[in-house]
Amino acid sequence: MGNDSLSSTFLLPVKKYNADPNLRIPIVPENTALLLVDCDESSADHKIVENQIHQALKIAREVGMKVVYLYNAIHGVGGPNDVTTRIHGLDYLENSWKPITPVFNRSIQPLESEAVIPKSHKDGFNGTMLDYYLKTWMIDTLLVAGFHLKSCLFHTCVGARHHNYRVIMLRDCTNSFEFPDTLDSDNPEGGWLRFIFLRMYETDIRYTSTSDDLIKSNTR
Repeated sequence: MGNDSLSSTFLLPVKKYNADPNLRIPIVPENTALLLVDCDESSADHKIVENQIHQALKIAREVGMKVVYLYNAIHGVGGPNDVTTRIHGLDYLENSWKPITPVFNRSIQPLESEAVIPKSHKDGFNGTMLDYYLKTWMIDTLLVAGFHLKSCLFHTCVGARHHNYRVIMLRDCTNSFEFPDTLDSDNPEGGWLRFIFLRMYETDIRYTSTSDDLIKSNTR
């Protein structure tokens, strides 16, 4: 891939329920952002970060996409009556408010020019500057990766859809944390939780793709 690919539209293979299995959609890098949800050291699956997410980030930067990081700050943004703090069992921190500084794996370390935004809800659009930031850069499409499929990643994708973004989840750039009774080696996704969440996503929210598809779409 050479420098002539910078900001050039490319076709990305995607999945959507009951759609053409060979569906490809145009991606305009200057109007697209890679959104990394909870990929900091405290939340991330390191194997997925160092392999798939690292590769997706590399391509996104090379083609000129904006990159935005969201990170959990559930005990750094609220007071003693913050229900999110209580849900996560962090009541003991209620009298020790302090700013949270995220730490990232070296393979996905943010550049100085890239936005790093704290959130205190599962939906990264709720109570943050994310939507305003994206709109000021004329972003209309999001490639989304991070953790976890059943929690913040999924809710943030729903939030993106509600804010009128075209959303493409990189399904190999997340995990699902199956429960013991949802694991199933006969299931095509390895477990029912992942199967159902992806089915809901590909039915009601928009598209999924993979880091490998992103790489192949930008290889000349």
